[in-house]
Amino acid sequence: RVPRPARSLLRGLLCPPGSRLGVRGGARDFQGLRLFRGLPWGSLRATRPPFGPFAPAGAAGAADTSNFDVIDDAPSRPELLGDPGAPPELGFHLPFVGY
Repeated sequence: RVPRPARSLLRGLLCPPGSRLGVRGGARDFQGLRLFRGLPWGSLRATRPPFGPFAPAGAAGAADTSNFDVIDDAPSRPELLGDPGAPPELGFHLPFVGY
């Protein structure tokens, strides 16, 4: 069971793009939701988060993908793999740097 205030947020996000929260009123659309009542919006950027992502020693900044799950999305059928002798596509194995 999803609490009513959270349902309001979900309905505002899981709808056609032109009707989503934030499209018309920007941040005010979110600030007006009951779910976020009492949130100190004025000092939000200065508020320290309760936790941060783990950064292993030697992490490569924006290129560090250690906080993302590794998903085996390789095709399971060999006929979908293409020509094994062809050079790999440029950038195919690079992380999403700067996205």
